[in-house]
Amino acid sequence: MKTHSHLSFLFVLSLLVLSACGKGNDQSIEIDQEGDPNEIIINQVQFEKAKMQLDSLADHVFADAILTNGTVSIPAEGRFEVSSYFGGNIVVFDLLVGQKIQKGQVLFTIENPQFVQMQRDYLDAMSQLSYLKSDYERQKTLRAENISSQKNFAKAESDYKSTLAITESLRKKLQMVNIATTELDASKITSRANIYAPISGYIESINVNQGTYLNPSDIALSIINKDHLHINLHVFEQDAVSLQADQLVTFYLPDNKSREFKGKIFLLGQSINEKRMLNVHVHLDNEKEGELLVPGMFIEAKIGIKSNKKTALPTSAVINSDEVNYVLVLDKQENDLYYFQKVKVDIGLQDDKMVEILNANDFDTNALFLTNGGFQLIK
Repeated sequence: MKTHSHLSFLFVLSLLVLSACGKGNDQSIEIDQEGDPNEIIINQVQFEKAKMQLDSLADHVFADAILTNGTVSIPAEGRFEVSSYFGGNIVVFDLLVGQKIQKGQVLFTIENPQFVQMQRDYLDAMSQLSYLKSDYERQKTLRAENISSQKNFAKAESDYKSTLAITESLRKKLQMVNIATTELDASKITSRANIYAPISGYIESINVNQGTYLNPSDIALSIINKDHLHINLHVFEQDAVSLQADQLVTFYLPDNKSREFKGKIFLLGQSINEKRMLNVHVHLDNEKEGELLVPGMFIEAKIGIKSNKKTALPTSAVINSDEVNYVLVLDKQENDLYYFQKVKVDIGLQDDKMVEILNANDFDTNALFLTNGGFQLIK
C-alpha cells in the first residue's frame, strides 16, 4: 500500500505542475495544503473527464451462500425416444439434429407390406361383422320367442363376438401405425405409415437415415423439450443440512459470469451418493430463459442460505490507503467546483458489488459519496 500511496502523491504533484503551466485550461486536482488537508477540490471538467459518479448510502442484502456446481438437465417428461411399433423401411426422412419440431408433425415415413395385409384383414372383418351382427340380433329375437334353438343363438353370438374382437384388434394395430380406419376402403389401402412427433421440441439425436430398415426395437431419433429445464446441483454433505425447498439459487456459465440466472430449489435428494454429495434440483424462475441453455452445460451456482440487510456503498466508493479505508464525501458544490472531504470508514460485509459501512451513522442520511474515480485522489 506504500507503493500505491507514493504513486498517488506523484500523480497529484504532476497535476499541480500542469495547473501552473496552463491556468487557461485548468484540469488539475487541487488539494489545499494550507487549509484542511482532507479537502479535495474537483472542477466540472475533471469530474466529467474522469467519469466520476456520486451515490448515497443504501440498504443492501448481503447473503451467505454455498458455492457449488452442476449441470443443465431435462426431466424425464421432456425427453422422448421415437421408434415404431412395427418395423419398416424408412422411405421419407429429412430431419437434422437441432431442428425445431411441433407436436403432431410428421417426422418420417416407413413402408411395410404387412400394413397392406393388416388393412385387408380389417376390411374383411368389418364386412363379415355387419352380417354377423344382423344374424346375432335376429337369433336373439327368435330365441326370446322360443322360435330358434339355443344352439343356433349361441353360434350366432359366438361368431359375432369373435369377429368383433378381431375387428377391434386390427383397428388398434392400424392406429398404432397411424393409419386411420374411419374412412378406410379398398381404394385407400397403403403400404406406408407416417410417424408423428409425440412432443414439441428439438431433435437431439438421429440414429437412422433414409433407406434404413427400422426394427420395432430400434430408436430412430430422440426429441427434447426445453420448456421445463432443471438444474442439477451437487452439494457436499456437510452443507446439506442448510438446504430446504424454495431457497434462492443464482447460477451462471463459467465463461460468462456476468449473465446470471435465477431459480429456486424444488427437490432435495434423499441420499448421499458415493462422492459424499447430495443432488439438488432447481427450477428456473423464468422458464423462457431456458432457451439460452443447452442440456449438459456445466454451470456454477450460489445457494443463498441466509441474508443480512446492511447500510452499504458500492465497493468502488471505498479506497484503501496504508491499510486504512476512506471515502470521499461531497461537502458542497459551488459553481463548477466539487468540494470533497476524505473521511475514514470502517467496513464489514462485502460482496462483488457492495461493502457494508459500519460507521454509517457518522454521515448524514442525504450525504453523497464519490463512487467512481476516487482512487487517484487519495494518497
